[in-house]
Amino acid sequence: MKKLILFIAVCFCATSLFAQSAAQLKNEGNAAVKSKDYKTALEKYEAFLGAEDTFEDPALVFNAAYCANKLKDYAKAEKYFAQSVASNYKLSKSYQYLASVQKKQKKMDEMVATLKKGIEAIPTKNSKLIASLSKHYLVAGQKAQKANKMDAAEDLYKKASESKSKYQADALVGLGMLYFNQGATIMQKANPIANKEPEKFKAESAKAQGFYKKAMAELTKAKSLAPTREDLLQTMATVKAEIK
Repeated sequence: MKKLILFIAVCFCATSLFAQSAAQLKNEGNAAVKSKDYKTALEKYEAFLGAEDTFEDPALVFNAAYCANKLKDYAKAEKYFAQSVASNYKLSKSYQYLASVQKKQKKMDEMVATLKKGIEAIPTKNSKLIASLSKHYLVAGQKAQKANKMDAAEDLYKKASESKSKYQADALVGLGMLYFNQGATIMQKANPIANKEPEKFKAESAKAQGFYKKAMAELTKAKSLAPTREDLLQTMATVKAEIK
């Protein structure tokens, strides 16, 4: 009986010591974060997470991800932010940070997938995620246009303009200018044949007019979102002057 009591006491003591040790690791990690010593903080958090029989602590996992991000260990940050998402902890921030570290690793497809999942998962708190996705499409559309990949640029601008965000007007302007430039390019090639091949010139002019009208439609949408934007009004005047 005494041996049994002694065994129980030893187990209780060991458990108590472990609990104290785990709590100490967590507290030391939190203190290091406050001091912006992210390297030490991450070491303490990972020691806690790697210990046997530690309880789940979503806040600590999120903090570990935050520290890894600060240390530019983006692969590790991605791992822990993904765990935060899986635990439904601070979902808006977890999705946002997860997408951010994926972008920093140039994992663009994964970033887009993360943003889409986040937008669907938290419909009442997804405005920042929508803005991030819209910005991605807008920038990608601009790059595609510079590379003369017009179909890809058109698709990306359309995606950027579909959702309400601070980038929506810019996306519509980008799409409008894409159409305008396509019309202008057609006319630039058609003008030299105006007298030699009038029928072909007429057909090409009709194509250009189609692009000009599409451009005006998109710019008009942009104006409804930004009615006082001077550069937009000037652009619309330029496009209007080309419509016959």
